[in-house]
Amino acid sequence: MSRVDNPYRTWISPPVLSVFALGVSSGLPWVMIGSALTLWLKEAGISRTQIGFAGLIFSLYAINFLWSPLVDAHRLPLSRRIGQMRSWILYCQLGVALCCLLMSYFPPPDATQGLIALAFVLALCSATQDIAVGAYRIDIFYGADSKALSASSAAVTAGWWTGYAGIGGLPLWLSDAHWQWPQLYGLMAAIMLLLLF
Repeated sequence: MSRVDNPYRTWISPPVLSVFALGVSSGLPWVMIGSALTLWLKEAGISRTQIGFAGLIFSLYAINFLWSPLVDAHRLPLSRRIGQMRSWILYCQLGVALCCLLMSYFPPPDATQGLIALAFVLALCSATQDIAVGAYRIDIFYGADSKALSASSAAVTAGWWTGYAGIGGLPLWLSDAHWQWPQLYGLMAAIMLLLLF
């Protein structure tokens, strides 16, 4: 089959693959502040009220449009070198990894408030990354044909589910294999760093 006739050419192009990787890095934080955090707090004997309060962290994703103009207006270090949105993505991914690593040093019940505060900052970084990923995808596929646009939409969604349900299932599985939650959060921080692009 010739290269022109290859139906998978669009799907394996570098821009689509990069969007898939960004989708993975957007899905993984949901595990860190969702199922993993809930299980950790539950196993530590934290009340359902406090666990429910921690769940309010997800509201940041619903209101991230409020600070999206800041992402568009403010240039970060490295923005001239790698681009405006890529610099935001890079710093947000580093923020997620750092928060995840620091969370491993705040075990409940002794440091529950600190743990939840770090989860809040992690969610803030992740929600901001989602803004930048969306803008970056628009930038690189601006003027592209409908096949490339469809592939990018599918790739970011598939990436998100890979990060959330695929890679995100790893810490839950390892917790059943007697890994401690601080170790698992350290592992998730390392995975997040591996996803840096």
